[in-house]
Amino acid sequence: MRWLVYVGIFAWAVFTAGSSSYSQEFKWQEKYWADPTTGFAIGGYDVVSYWSPAGPVLGKDAYEVQMAKTTWRFSNKGNFEEFRKYAGVYAPQFSGYGAYAVSQGKAPRGNPRIWVIANNKLYLFFSLKGKKKWLEKQQESIRKAIENWPALRRQIARPN
Repeated sequence: MRWLVYVGIFAWAVFTAGSSSYSQEFKWQEKYWADPTTGFAIGGYDVVSYWSPAGPVLGKDAYEVQMAKTTWRFSNKGNFEEFRKYAGVYAPQFSGYGAYAVSQGKAPRGNPRIWVIANNKLYLFFSLKGKKKWLEKQQESIRKAIENWPALRRQIARPN
């Protein structure tokens, strides 16, 4: 019986440590790419809608939230509320810049219509060619992008 208690405590510790580490990784000070004309994050697409079977849809002006100096739009109240509670889960990796390009040391804006959800994270891509290459070596591409991202993030954050 004592063994089960120890196993339960260990499992709880592992689970809570894993869940809190993700929230510590997520930082709103990142500069998410926004449409230069509208100012909407990732072209005005509802980031929560990427997880729906229908896929991504454009957000509506009735459901907007300002986060990270960017306006995020949503297609319905449920998605709006979900993002407000769990923005770190839904915000795209690498601030919405092209995931394959980031793995190659570049940072073009990701196309909100070219995307993948992997490991419960949203990745956008600049092109279909980049998405294909990323999928061929997904884990290696993620590793390289994570390595390259800090320097690229600093470069993006610099005023022009």
